[in-house]
Amino acid sequence: MKENRVLNMTYHSYWKDEENNFDVQPYCVKLFRQRWYMVARSTYSYYYEKGPRIYSLDRIKYLHATDETFEMPKDWTAEEFFDGCFGIIAEQSVKIQPVKLKVSAGQANYIRDLKMHESQEEIERNEEYSIFTFNLRPEFDFQQELLWNGEDMEVLEPLWLRKEIAGKIERMWNKYNKN
Repeated sequence: MKENRVLNMTYHSYWKDEENNFDVQPYCVKLFRQRWYMVARSTYSYYYEKGPRIYSLDRIKYLHATDETFEMPKDWTAEEFFDGCFGIIAEQSVKIQPVKLKVSAGQANYIRDLKMHESQEEIERNEEYSIFTFNLRPEFDFQQELLWNGEDMEVLEPLWLRKEIAGKIERMWNKYNKN
């Protein structure tokens, strides 16, 4: 990466059980949940136009640096790319927005000690629960975190996210509600 060298890699996708070999321009690496990821841009024109993508390093089956170099975009920074993100999903079409959560008192202690996101603020606290606000992109990985906290966490705002989580819980209930 320091030399701006194009990498050739064979990648095994989680979503498609297949391996593909292609060249990428590596931009940065990021750690999330004890897994390393590489942000890179494919050199193939179709994917190049879509911008940088995220690749899990443990899914790379083959990797070597080529002799080809590339020019790092002057207007690209990892901080800006991941601005408002909870984890590694950086879908720029999802706008940064306020999120308000009601968290049980016991779980709130944990969230206070180990912040979920740098924008986290506690705006209300009593013996039963706390209210936390965030300013982020409430994408898939953030939604997974909400579900991981189970009944100890409730989305108050935005309404669309509350409905999204409620729909996931309902679908889960329907799976478990069968005889």
